[in-house]
Amino acid sequence: MRTLGAAEARDRLEAWRGSRVYVHLEVNPEAYLRNASATLDEVGMFGDGLYRLHLRFRDPDGLLYIQDVTEFVEDGSALVMMGLDGQNRVRQTLTVSKEPLDVGKVG
Repeated sequence: MRTLGAAEARDRLEAWRGSRVYVHLEVNPEAYLRNASATLDEVGMFGDGLYRLHLRFRDPDGLLYIQDVTEFVEDGSALVMMGLDGQNRVRQTLTVSKEPLDVGKVG
């Protein structure tokens, strides 16, 4: 894993515009969406230190919005964006990848 700056993370997402991507969104406590797939159409990243991300998709159409993102990490072919709480615990994670993510076992 390699830590990225916000500009580098935005550039990585911009490079994937027009491509099919897989999305994993996890919000603690205990909610997640795994391997949603769509074509990345638009990327918006706003803020300084605490970032807001807007990702617009097509095929199928959709919009993903996540705020208070503070960390950007490259993990193989995936880009992982995290928001931490006041005690440095992961509060939310958004992973975008060109490859499907491992879904593991249910139960």
